[in-house]
Amino acid sequence: GLRDLSISRTSFTWGIPVPGDPKHVMYVWFDALFNYLTAVEDQGREGRFWPPDVQLVGKDILRFHAVYWPAFLMSAGFADDQLPRSIWGHGWLVTDGRKVSKTRAAGGVSRGTTDAVRLADTLGADALRYFLLREVSFGQDGEWSVPALVARVRAELTETVGNLLNRALPF
Repeated sequence: GLRDLSISRTSFTWGIPVPGDPKHVMYVWFDALFNYLTAVEDQGREGRFWPPDVQLVGKDILRFHAVYWPAFLMSAGFADDQLPRSIWGHGWLVTDGRKVSKTRAAGGVSRGTTDAVRLADTLGADALRYFLLREVSFGQDGEWSVPALVARVRAELTETVGNLLNRALPF
């Protein structure tokens, strides 16, 4: 059921020009996926990081990693044991039903945008990790907000775990 995939586009002008045809540029997924290879090029195809044992990608780009990327590699002569072995698609974080994005709107942060580094600096990276692991089922979308994070951390870490440690450990 797979169809041919054109690796060039004429619908935009940014990108790597196709030699001999100035109207075409390389399809971003064709050149972007090969960046994985150049990142580990000094190790060769049998290095510590190649082939990738596990890839964790967003659910919206799973097709590119699970179908196109292995097809590109096979067409380049890679053997079956040199292809990615396991690819997991994760869900989105959503706020008010909208996908959280790292994209910034002109003039500031758009609705649904979260600065994870600033959030981790403010609330603590461990608190953020705990919330995300506890709140969001793997592979599913997960509703998230700063008030929900603060409430869960207070209830489960500060009050429950903190209270237990305070009663159990001699200080």
